Amino acid sequence: MTGPLTPLAHGVGSAEGLPLPLDLVLQAGAATVVVSFLIAAFWWRTPRLKPSEPRRFGVARRLRFPVLVLALYVTGFALAGPRDGNPAAHALFVWLWVGLILISVVFGPVWRAVNPLRTIFTLLGLPRNGLRPLAPGRPRSSWPAAAFLLAFVWFELLAPHHGDPVAVGLWILGYGLSQVILAILRGEEWFARGDCFEVYSELAGRLSPIRHRQPLSGLAVDTPPLLSAAPAPARPPLVSAGIAGFIAVWWGSTVFDSATPFWTGFTDRSGAPLLLGTAALVLLCALVFLAVRWTSGRLDMSVSLIPIAVGYTLAHYLSLLIVEAPRGVLLLVGAPAAGWDPQPAPAAIATAQITLILIGHATGVIVAHDRSLATAPERPTLAVLADELPMVLFMIACTWAGLFLLFVH
Repeated sequence: MTGPLTPLAHGVGSAEGLPLPLDLVLQAGAATVVVSFLIAAFWWRTPRLKPSEPRRFGVARRLRFPVLVLALYVTGFALAGPRDGNPAAHALFVWLWVGLILISVVFGPVWRAVNPLRTIFTLLGLPRNGLRPLAPGRPRSSWPAAAFLLAFVWFELLAPHHGDPVAVGLWILGYGLSQVILAILRGEEWFARGDCFEVYSELAGRLSPIRHRQPLSGLAVDTPPLLSAAPAPARPPLVSAGIAGFIAVWWGSTVFDSATPFWTGFTDRSGAPLLLGTAALVLLCALVFLAVRWTSGRLDMSVSLIPIAVGYTLAHYLSLLIVEAPRGVLLLVGAPAAGWDPQPAPAAIATAQITLILIGHATGVIVAHDRSLATAPERPTLAVLADELPMVLFMIACTWAGLFLLFVH
């Protein structure tokens, strides 16, 4: 994201700020994926990740009304307040888009508990099932959330004047109204499949060590709650393509943001930057989706991409979170923000970014291997590994692309 906030989203570092040469970093990235695969292949012969009942915390629900007040205040201030020193862009692009993923990874899917749109729906006293509820037993896809996420990232990355507080306020207002109207029609559970921020938080929350007693057990769920309310069939179904679509938009848009410096010059010279940018964003997300589905083969490895998306997103926006999240708080409370100008050490930021990406990919390899074993327990080990190989090669390509785009701009 460039425009509304001061630093580049990529971080304060570049290839020159790396603690190691870029080519060595790329080799280390590929080696991490390969070694993770080999370790899983030789020491992980049976499925170990078992779905477990997550811990439930009531503290988050106590924050739903303060969060609602904050959301209403930020929206109103964006539309009616001064444009200088307005915290609206920080609230949407930093706190919600970046901060939410960090909070969810630590504490679980907190957005469902504090979602101001759910709170508004409850205060309206509307029927929980909606005016036109889904047919009983019909699977609930997350494709609507993927579509809304695409609309959000388009606004963040391409929309003219997207950093203007009025534009931010109008987008928040339009998004909120459309979500509440659809919830009135389809019921409160619409938010679990249509609100992109709730799905975003739910997916990232599967990595939470606080919510899930066994590490990574949140990624072992065969039928995620947001996909189906029907009784589980005898043979566990593959995860809906909607999850892959959502992750494709999530990760693909972050990659598109990384490539923005390469892309901007070309689109500006073309005379139609908005049209070309929109087409490129949609095409990139579609290519990621097709690559995920093709490399997965007969298996569905979508959940294994969650730690990869989380790791790359946190790495990509790390300096933005460090520098601009506190600045947004200062703007919100009316304190002088001009004096807040931290200068994180480039080498430290680069090291943290590399670590986040490599941990995400190593975790993704392990989760993919465990899911392969769980899906086909009767198959020989070599056959299972053969099924995984295209996905491992895809992950190596993703590792290279992520590291290269992160530091070469």
